[in-house]
Amino acid sequence: MGRFSSFVTGVIVGASSLAVATHYHVVRGKDGVFVVRKVQNNLSDIFVDTRQFTPADWVDHRMLALAIMQADRGDMLQDSSLDSFRSNLKDFVSGWLEETPAAKK
Repeated sequence: MGRFSSFVTGVIVGASSLAVATHYHVVRGKDGVFVVRKVQNNLSDIFVDTRQFTPADWVDHRMLALAIMQADRGDMLQDSSLDSFRSNLKDFVSGWLEETPAAKK
């Protein structure tokens, strides 16, 4: 491939990547990776990992939450803070049971 054809290929790949980045969110959730159409065409939130999002994170990413709701993917908006709470509670209870004398018998 010559220099000019390499340049043209690079321009086409770059322009295509920019078009996808301005029109879609790539969202990694607990169930995998999903592509969601953006509400506003811009370069914000191109790739977002929502697995550890808290309610405060969703407030910071309102347009992403709106795009997810418009795409009927509301299941991706599950509150990960509840999962974190459950995990911490399980660790606390298991640690407490290990320390009690009745658990050592």
